[in-house]
Amino acid sequence: MLRSAALGAAFLALTGPAFAATFTFETAAPVGDDKVVANGTVFLCENTVCKGDMNRKKASVRDCKKIAKKAGEIVSFGTSDSQLNAEEIEECKATARK
Repeated sequence: MLRSAALGAAFLALTGPAFAATFTFETAAPVGDDKVVANGTVFLCENTVCKGDMNRKKASVRDCKKIAKKAGEIVSFGTSDSQLNAEEIEECKATARK
């Protein structure tokens, strides 16, 4: 029984953080607040750059659009391993708050 508990704890410790990644987005104009809450994530912002941890592995246009509705026009979005390309950023820009 102790072995099962230890294995369960180890599994939870390894699986929890594995899905979280730090996402960064940059806006065309400075963000009005020091934080943006979008898509269940709090992004801390400084001028035009915001960062927050999301339970995602890859950047998606869908997530970008949700953020753009709150933060404004997005010019870049992603992680160190996964960035939206120019075409995807243009698609995201179409939903930005005005």
